[in-house]
Amino acid sequence: MISIPLIYIEVFFLMLTSFLIGYFFAFFYQKSKYLRKVNKLQRLINLDKTEDDFAQAPSSEEDHFEKFRKVAKLKNLGKSKKNHVKEKTVSVVNDGELDFERIGTADETDADNLQKIIGIGPFTEEKLNNIGIYTFEQISKFNSNDIEIVTELIQFFPDRIINDHWVSKAKMLAENKRRTFKEPIRMKKA
Repeated sequence: MISIPLIYIEVFFLMLTSFLIGYFFAFFYQKSKYLRKVNKLQRLINLDKTEDDFAQAPSSEEDHFEKFRKVAKLKNLGKSKKNHVKEKTVSVVNDGELDFERIGTADETDADNLQKIIGIGPFTEEKLNNIGIYTFEQISKFNSNDIEIVTELIQFFPDRIINDHWVSKAKMLAENKRRTFKEPIRMKKA
């Protein structure tokens, strides 16, 4: 008869238990994420089906433009995200777009080396640039909604932006950049 030490049996059951816990947490997390996306798509489809919004005459040109933009967004939902990502319109954060009025706009001429922030590599920096994020100042103004939107747009790991402390590091780097440009270099007299 084979004799297995008790410690091996205990370790096996502890590992099996931890595997099962991890598996079920991951399963329910992915399921809830999937259900949120399905609910969002259903709401967008219901928005498209309701003719009530368009039966009423818009009160102003801005209202008409906003309704037209929502319908156009629904039509482009199934198309590639690249066009959606390049779009730098200012809109409500809940629509899945960044609020560039709050975080600021920049272009390639203003670009900082975002790779100085731990967790941002060349590929991630390119994706951030594609959605209009070029500077430390912009990242330093992110709130929780912006982080969620950016995570979806660049298809990054969930909570990676928070865990790598992008916002606080960007604040430090932006402050160092401001200080460097404000203070002239002074030479000591001999």
